[in-house]
Amino acid sequence: MKTKIIIVDDHTLVANTIADLIESFDTYTVTHQLRNGKELFEKLAVKGNVPDIILLDINMPIMDGYQTMEQLQAQYPELLVLALSMNDDEASIVKMMKLGASGYISKIIREEELITALDSVARKGYYYTDQVAHLLATNFKQKKNIPTVSFTERELELLSYIATELTYKEIAEKMFCSPKTIDGYREDLFSKLQVKSRVGLVVYAIKNGYYKED
Repeated sequence: MKTKIIIVDDHTLVANTIADLIESFDTYTVTHQLRNGKELFEKLAVKGNVPDIILLDINMPIMDGYQTMEQLQAQYPELLVLALSMNDDEASIVKMMKLGASGYISKIIREEELITALDSVARKGYYYTDQVAHLLATNFKQKKNIPTVSFTERELELLSYIATELTYKEIAEKMFCSPKTIDGYREDLFSKLQVKSRVGLVVYAIKNGYYKED
């Protein structure tokens, strides 16, 4: 079964180009192309329309990417979202990551980069380039309001696996616990580090030396 993708972008030509690329891949299919967040939530409300991945433009009329991402986190936190933008505006990228996006790609993207991003998000739950990792690491460094963080032994173990190729289910097997237990540890880490996605955890883990080879 193909991985289902919804594209949300008010630039029809760009959305069509990306959709055509995706349809050329064997394991992915675009189920809907929508113009803004309002249309997305109307579509998601219909049974059977929830996709595996959403490609979400940042700048849109009626309901932009920020508002949409925030509402997605509240209503559909399990959905994987790749933020889309025409220009690599650093502030916009960081804001989308902080709101919970699983990664970021430029609308001007090569075929090989697009399939890499989709494969990474589908398997690992995140995709980040060196540019995004640098931006998020810098953002962590600049934060003044995060107190000294203390972790439990199990949280540290999860952090050591977080930047590997392993899925959360595979990490659960490594840690000899259930995926539901891993979800609990992950949510505690999100809260302590003030991040909302695996991307944020990955960057923190790499920056602070919590890394384990798979």
